[in-house]
Amino acid sequence: MLKKHWEEVENKQAILTDGTQVKNVFIRWLVDKNDGARNFAMRRIEIKPGGKVPLHGHPEDHEIFILQGKGKLFNDKGQEELANEGDIFYIPPSEEHAMENLGENDFAFICVIPYIKKGN
Repeated sequence: MLKKHWEEVENKQAILTDGTQVKNVFIRWLVDKNDGARNFAMRRIEIKPGGKVPLHGHPEDHEIFILQGKGKLFNDKGQEELANEGDIFYIPPSEEHAMENLGENDFAFICVIPYIKKGN
C-alpha cells in the first residue's frame, strides 16, 4: 500500500505529447509507474485563471473528475460542455479535446489514463 498527500507531489508545467509547454497549466502525477502502478496513472491538473489546454489528442482514453473551479471541455466535433465541481467526463481514445478555465480561481481536476501496452 502507498499513501501520500497530493500537495507533496511535484507540480510541473504541463507539456503536450508533442513537447509543447502549456502556459498556466500544471500537472501532478499522483500515481504512476514510479509508484508501481502497472495499468494506469492518476494525475491532478490545475488550469490557472485565463489558462487553456489547446485542442489535442492521444491514443489512450481518460476519465476526468472536476475537483474545483469552473471550466469548459470541448472537442473537435463542436461539442462543448461546461464543467463544475463534481462533474465527470469520459474522453474516448484519439478524440481531439481541449479544456479551459472560465473562472477567477484555479480549475482543477483528476484525470485517470491507462498505460498503452506495446503491441495493442
